Amino acid sequence: MHDPVWQFSLQSLHALVWGGLLLLALYVCVRLLSLRALVIATAVCTFFLIVLGAYVRLTDAGLGCPDWPGCYGQLTPLHADEDIRSAQAAAPSGPVSAPKAWREMLHRYLASLVGAMILAILLQGLINRRRHRIDREDPAQAIGLPLLLVGVVILQGLFGKWTVTLLLKPAIVTLHLLGGMLILALLTWLAARHLALKGAQRPVDARLLRPWAALGLLILWGQIALGGWVSANYAGLACVDFPACGGRLVPAMDFAHGFHVLRELGMTAAGEPLSGEALNAIHWAHRAGALATFLYLAFVGAWTARTRGLRNHGLALLAMLVLQVALGIGNVLGMLPLPVAVAHNAGAALLLAILVMLNFALYSEPAR
Repeated sequence: MHDPVWQFSLQSLHALVWGGLLLLALYVCVRLLSLRALVIATAVCTFFLIVLGAYVRLTDAGLGCPDWPGCYGQLTPLHADEDIRSAQAAAPSGPVSAPKAWREMLHRYLASLVGAMILAILLQGLINRRRHRIDREDPAQAIGLPLLLVGVVILQGLFGKWTVTLLLKPAIVTLHLLGGMLILALLTWLAARHLALKGAQRPVDARLLRPWAALGLLILWGQIALGGWVSANYAGLACVDFPACGGRLVPAMDFAHGFHVLRELGMTAAGEPLSGEALNAIHWAHRAGALATFLYLAFVGAWTARTRGLRNHGLALLAMLVLQVALGIGNVLGMLPLPVAVAHNAGAALLLAILVMLNFALYSEPAR
């Protein structure tokens, strides 16, 4: 294979086809969709991209095509059928098979489409600024956030490549997950700007919620990072009982090796197999974080639900919070059933979107 950092394994003709299809998608998004519809559609597609990414990861399909961005240099797994069959014959229980290759490539196709849609958002903003008198309050002319999104998407694409070419290093996999969540958060904020009712005001007591809601967003972000670290290290079943872990509330744990960032999957920094104690530490830290996150966000949700004009935000936060905890417990007691595990990832994304919407509602309009 090529240099894993700079690899680009796609035949010229196939690269032209892929690029041409993305240019067509870009044209449709810029010319045929309103900016508001485009922003909302992009946010929805990003949510499904996160869910699909979780499905790919949980079905061990992340290396279904061991090169990037194509599959053995081809546009589709169908074109790479011979290579896939050879790899599967050499390692029947390995990461390569036709179903896994298709899952991985579908994830890449959707990711490239989302990238084109985000670029279209920026282009529409630039076109609107050129056609009309510049109005900084008009979301249709905003380019600051779209510019940031384009930058994050480029970085996210690199993390997606390195996830494959660097063989699922836990640090890269976790950063790739966080990059997807960041894109969803930014798109949710942008969508909220387009959906906001002009002249809507919040009561005076809403101002008191602002720092609490912002802190809640940071706490949730930390918990998502912990969840990503669990998934990237395949530590979801390190503890198979609940609320104990191996029959103990505080099991034997090795935080030093479990949370060492620069290492290979399943290995310590010294190249030795990661111990059960290290996996316990990863899993237990996520559980402890979940408890702290639940208590804090339940407090914020209850307060929000009692605040005039924000009741729906609070109820949505509380409902999603309870569901997410139930899904997490179900993952342990059910031995990580695929539908529940995927739903748990989706729940984290929805919780993030709800908190972003709440923060937008609190900070976008002056309290009166």
